[in-house]
Amino acid sequence: MPDHTSQALVIVDAEHNYYVLPREVVETAKAAPEARAAIEAHLGGAARVPLAGGYSFAGVLSLAPEAELAHYTPEVSWPAPT
Repeated sequence: MPDHTSQALVIVDAEHNYYVLPREVVETAKAAPEARAAIEAHLGGAARVPLAGGYSFAGVLSLAPEAELAHYTPEVSWPAPT
């Protein structure tokens, strides 16, 4: 058994389904710094809710697949091309 531990972000939806996102998975969806202003504009100034492990909940974005923010990293991580 490994001697080290890792972190995972756990979220739950309205139907009580749990999603366990290891830190490595969360990091693949990290927004590029130049997208910060656009993301904040879409969130509309919502207050952040502190979570555990240094994370905060900032809000939920509703984006059309063709929206600029739907592809917010140089290597598109979400939505995945089909």
